[in-house]
Amino acid sequence: MSKDGYADIINIDISSVVIERMRKKYSDYPNLKYIEMDVRDMKAFEAGSFDAVIDKGTLDSLLCGNNSKENAGKMLEEVERVLKKDGVYILITYGTPAYRLCLLRESHSWAIKLHVIDKFHPGESSKGASWELTRPVALNSDGSLTEGSHLENKDVHYIYVCTKVTC
Repeated sequence: MSKDGYADIINIDISSVVIERMRKKYSDYPNLKYIEMDVRDMKAFEAGSFDAVIDKGTLDSLLCGNNSKENAGKMLEEVERVLKKDGVYILITYGTPAYRLCLLRESHSWAIKLHVIDKFHPGESSKGASWELTRPVALNSDGSLTEGSHLENKDVHYIYVCTKVTC
């Protein structure tokens, strides 16, 4: 993102080890900031501070631990709080719509679009692999696929693009 011209990129992680390694690894990129912080408590940021939040693995990690639903809820509340009006939360996950939409919709006002991409496997040729987002996949209100939707390859990542809806 930095190479593409995005400025003021803030990365957070609960691990001080990860933060220090990332600071060293990307020291040539002064517009990248690294902060040790718990995503469930981002009070260091004012409400409406961010245009976008990108998550690859954080929600999944919280859902693997103790008090998973409560912790996931706290995280999503904080994400929603720090996003600006019409801000976007991008969730990249292995979680199927049946398991993620209920979390995203519970007490949150998001306009949600789902995209699906094939996973890249190390050792396989990336030649011909498409990293383009697919068109959004149509879903029923319960998170199931609509009739005519065919996701035969289960080895995929789900990308939920959640736009904050304000009344």
